[in-house]
Amino acid sequence: MTLSSRGKALVAGGALVAVLAGGVAALALSGNETARGFIDPIAPGDQTPPAPCPLTGKPIGGDKEPPDRPALAVKVENTDEAQPLAGLNQADIVYEEVVEGGITRFIVVFNCHTAERVGPVRSARTTDPKILLQFSDHPLLAFSGGAPKVVNGLRRSGVVGMTEGDPAPPFTRDDAREAPHNLFANTAKLWVAGQKRAKGEPAPRPAFEYGDIDKPNKKATSVTIAFPMHEAEWRWQSGHWVRYLEGEPMTLEDGDPIVADNIVIQQVKTTESDITDVAGYPSPEVTVTGTGKAWLLRNGKVIVGTWERDSDGDMTTFQTKKGEEFRLQPGTTFVELAPTGMFTAPVTFGS
Repeated sequence: MTLSSRGKALVAGGALVAVLAGGVAALALSGNETARGFIDPIAPGDQTPPAPCPLTGKPIGGDKEPPDRPALAVKVENTDEAQPLAGLNQADIVYEEVVEGGITRFIVVFNCHTAERVGPVRSARTTDPKILLQFSDHPLLAFSGGAPKVVNGLRRSGVVGMTEGDPAPPFTRDDAREAPHNLFANTAKLWVAGQKRAKGEPAPRPAFEYGDIDKPNKKATSVTIAFPMHEAEWRWQSGHWVRYLEGEPMTLEDGDPIVADNIVIQQVKTTESDITDVAGYPSPEVTVTGTGKAWLLRNGKVIVGTWERDSDGDMTTFQTKKGEEFRLQPGTTFVELAPTGMFTAPVTFGS
């Protein structure tokens, strides 16, 4: 068969490619670094690793990228009547705040992961938007009612609030529990409802720095924050911080203990507000701007430092005594807002 001019050119080109490929392969096998530099960028499967989750510093797993959705918080009760709680171990960050009477509640923040059941869901406080506006202009918050001044403040702040019946699908009542300690929420359904209201709201801004820490650091295998009505105790066990309640691990309704990779303690000022609950107890006004003492517990160590935040729209920064930013272990974090003033919660460490 006689080849055309175009056919001859194709054959010649193919032969040249084969020769070049064989030559490069031979150089690579012989250890030539230049050849490896030529081959590596086009090696099969060679790709940029996925970005870590902004609120944990840890990849989801596999080759998955973090979901493009805003921060979602659920306000969760923390009383004897509410036990056992649900969904906290699926969160990225959990904040513990003092409320009226000296009890505490949790602001449970999700981004990369979901939880079919979180709760019991309870009412909002003025502290909630102050914490959540760090992450974006319109973060999502699921809660169950609140004083008129609190709810109006939430609306003005830009936080997208969702309550029982508004919308209905994300919330359910558990008939096996007594009201009002029986309201639970589904995070996937909350995101569907919330993103319809906060269209185009971006993923949250990173909350912390993550990475290795310099040695030496002071050993700390336990910490206790003595809130007026209960102690928040954490113990370093089997590579995690485990929450304790009255001398025993504080377990969720699935039987698992509440655990975290990092505990950040942020000492904040509290003053008496003009808002009271049904029993007449004044609600504390918590100040989360300015500066104050801070501690980071990770890997069985404690790092002492300070926190700083200029305004509600700014991210809180944490620094060591040397002026270096706190670096957390990639993973989940509990932030303990340890109060001083109207309420005071002493912080003690064990080793």
